Amino acid sequence: MKRIIFIALLLLPASPRLSACEIRMDVQDDLKKDTYLTGDTVVVLVQVQLTHRVCPEGIKRTKFTYENLKIAGATEWKEVKPGLYTRRIKATITADKNGNAKIIAVRTCDKEGGHSVCTFKKTST
Repeated sequence: MKRIIFIALLLLPASPRLSACEIRMDVQDDLKKDTYLTGDTVVVLVQVQLTHRVCPEGIKRTKFTYENLKIAGATEWKEVKPGLYTRRIKATITADKNGNAKIIAVRTCDKEGGHSVCTFKKTST
């Protein structure tokens, strides 16, 4: 019995990761602020690290939703190294609704997917 447990512990690091895709979003440094006004422009850097060797969903299946933002444009996905994709999204803060502005990224797949939110604290003018 001890031998089986010992072998299982040795093989554990070699087993595939079972965690979700890692999605990171951050504002480009030169546009980063503590608070934003309506009309401010932001560029969000998005990184998606696929944690599974063979993900059944392509990178373009990453879905974005927006609140209090008008999207001006986005770059195509670029694979910077195996399994790591990046893109930039340019947006303008709007006053469509009360509350903060945000970008929400979601990946859905049968291996758990991933989720991230980038929030911009709005102040009144």
